[in-house]
Amino acid sequence: IDGKYVLYYAMSRWGGEHTCGIGCAVADSPAGPFTDQGKLFRSNEIGVQNSIDPFYIEENGEKYLFWGSFRGIYYIELSEDGLHIRPGPKPTQIAGTAYEAVYVHKKGKYYYLFASIGSCCQGEKSTYTTVVGRSESLFGPYMDKNGNSMLDNHEVVIHPNASFAGTGHNAEIMTDKKGDDWILYHAYIRDKAKQGRVVMLDRIHWKKGWPYVEGNMPSNEAQAPKF
Repeated sequence: IDGKYVLYYAMSRWGGEHTCGIGCAVADSPAGPFTDQGKLFRSNEIGVQNSIDPFYIEENGEKYLFWGSFRGIYYIELSEDGLHIRPGPKPTQIAGTAYEAVYVHKKGKYYYLFASIGSCCQGEKSTYTTVVGRSESLFGPYMDKNGNSMLDNHEVVIHPNASFAGTGHNAEIMTDKKGDDWILYHAYIRDKAKQGRVVMLDRIHWKKGWPYVEGNMPSNEAQAPKF
């Protein structure tokens, strides 16, 4: 933004749903060093409980922050430098209380709102699942395949299987030189769950305007992307 790299981060402690919040830092390089700019807001200040998991996006020259964790997914407009909330607008809820880890991806005429449901952090017992809804507007309404609102409904993209648990909180969807799309997310290897979560990569396929991973589950092996 304006020649600077902006890092949005969350501050949270278990059980601190009213005191957690989102801040930002800036740097001249994506490698840093980043200089903290302080908080954008805390949950008890903005009126959104459990305000974590920020996602930044631009639309028609304006800047927006999406966020939320199991108390609703919300968005709000940011200042031109992206370091403050724009005065006036209030948080707007865009998805229901089943979700966290929001990420929005534009492809064709649709915006796809990816999110995660279930438990993220219980080792091999984690039920985290990556889901999606779509809309023709960044600001929704986001729907499932049957036209039901993502306030309560979604389509499954990646769910746990016999090898991996906790398959969620996806990051950027990348397109390789062949034009194939790839999704990053995290999971536990079931027989190595005590070692913590690992970064996962799978190819995203598209069918009739909807994204999916083969079998709706992590692959044990696959062809690598072409970068």
